[in-house]
Amino acid sequence: MKSTRLIFLTVLACFITGNIFAQYAMVDSQIKPSNEKAIKKKTDTPPQISKEAETVYVDKTSKVYVNKNLPIYLKFSTTPNGKTYDLKSQKHPEDATPVYLDTEGPNLIRTKWAVDPESKEYVYPLREVEMELYADSKPPMVKADFSASDSYRSGAKVYYGKDLSISLSDWDEQSGVKNSYWSLNNNEWKLGDADFSGKVSGGYSFTFYSVDNVNNYSEPKSTSFIYDNLAPKTQLVKTKDGNYVFGPKTEVQFDVLEEHSGVKATYFKLGDQSYIKTKDQQYLPASLADGDYKMTYYSVDNVNNGEELNELDVYLDKIAPVTSLEATSSFRDGDLLYVSGSSKISLSAKDNKAGVKEISYTSRNSSDEIYKSSFSLPKYHGNTEVSFNAVDRVANEEQIQKQKIFVDTLRPSTQIEFLGDYFEVANRFYVNQDTKLKLVGSDANSGLNYIEFAGIGSDFSKYEKPFALSNEGYYGMMYRSVDRVDNVEYSKSIDLYLDKQGPEIVYNFSNRAIGVENGVPVYPSGTRLFLGATDDQSGTNTISYQINDQKEVHYSSPKTIDISEKRAFKRGQSYDVQITTTDLVSNETVEVIAFKIED
Repeated sequence: MKSTRLIFLTVLACFITGNIFAQYAMVDSQIKPSNEKAIKKKTDTPPQISKEAETVYVDKTSKVYVNKNLPIYLKFSTTPNGKTYDLKSQKHPEDATPVYLDTEGPNLIRTKWAVDPESKEYVYPLREVEMELYADSKPPMVKADFSASDSYRSGAKVYYGKDLSISLSDWDEQSGVKNSYWSLNNNEWKLGDADFSGKVSGGYSFTFYSVDNVNNYSEPKSTSFIYDNLAPKTQLVKTKDGNYVFGPKTEVQFDVLEEHSGVKATYFKLGDQSYIKTKDQQYLPASLADGDYKMTYYSVDNVNNGEELNELDVYLDKIAPVTSLEATSSFRDGDLLYVSGSSKISLSAKDNKAGVKEISYTSRNSSDEIYKSSFSLPKYHGNTEVSFNAVDRVANEEQIQKQKIFVDTLRPSTQIEFLGDYFEVANRFYVNQDTKLKLVGSDANSGLNYIEFAGIGSDFSKYEKPFALSNEGYYGMMYRSVDRVDNVEYSKSIDLYLDKQGPEIVYNFSNRAIGVENGVPVYPSGTRLFLGATDDQSGTNTISYQINDQKEVHYSSPKTIDISEKRAFKRGQSYDVQITTTDLVSNETVEVIAFKIED
């Protein structure tokens, strides 16, 4: 076998920048941000990447990676550390000084056949000698992996919740990733994971890139997001009346302050009830009874930050108001209310909690009116009806009530009665001190309330029972009745005269006395006695006389025009003549005349 010399072929790489020769050299310097000390605060753009020169890298398996942009200078030596000689192409010198690798990945430097180092013979079976050199011109691939309690996207905005951290996932097809860097809010470049512990909520910009082991750099990528670790703050909105009294139809509303990702949901419950997720036109549960409740409520944002529980005392008012109807000058008889034509109808309502919002009513001359002030009914006589109800400030509505009403527009009437003697002349009534005045009133509808009377120029007094006048003289009296709805009768008047004196007796003898005997006048035989009476007020009614113990005789008889015509007086007789007269109100005057007729 023909021997051959063993030639050691060494692949040498020379860097363009320094033309430095190295046998399978590896550069392991680290990439650092430029002007590192100056980067202390957020800037408008990320810090510049300080790129290191392309290089050669030998991995743990002795694979040699060279940046595909570098020139390759081939040299050989016949001894491991001997003199080297340039390997050139005679046919195309320009292609080999230097050589540029043409293929991404493995490139081969070969001889035709492998030779046994000892025997210097071909190795059988025949095989080529292949020496691999890996070209790497592509930058690594890198992406940012976000890990948080929750995330939320709204349009182009992305929100991340608590426990946020960002790690970089990188990969390189050839020489492998040397390092991956990131910058937060355009500050200095850093290695490792980005941990947001202790960072405030708000908008952030995250920029990152990678470099492989032969210093291929990826283009920096940036992504913007909003870090949200703040819980919402929820407040129960007061009702329009400025309190926390709710009705079955009162909308429950919450004001939620949420600075970043937005409100996902608000929940509330009353007492031991289950939580309710609020919705549009939210009301309190219809199954609950009227009363005080402890409301618990909270909100959650779109990255599930939940606030601490809030508690507030509220009142659920499910009881409608109660309205009552009153009227001036009115009288109730069972379910029927009597009023006068001038009566004012008043409505008032009471509510247990929220307070009355309004009262509405319907009457003969109005429909669904809002009650503002007392009102009158039409001035007609007869039956009518008023319907009314109230609603409170949380929309609890009372069932419609109806009041039957009788409008009494007629006045009562009063009559006067005389209990005892009286006499009328020229529209004046004469009475005596024993005559009593009785007032009798009547009313056909609501009924009589009272009767009153007054002297001329005096105030009215209520009539209680029949009464008599006391002082003699003229009385002008007014009287009237008032019914139970204060309809007042037009006053009536009457002229009265209390006559307490009887008539004055007038008598005359036809002859003069001729003497006196035992203090008694003596008249001559044939003397006649004439009787009469006068009365200044009511007038004389009767005159009668009684001679001694004889029967009393009315002087007014035609047969007794004068008592002498009957030859009543005889000679030698003594007489006592009792004269009695009365006026037209039965006042009586009695007088006895004693005298004697001569013998």
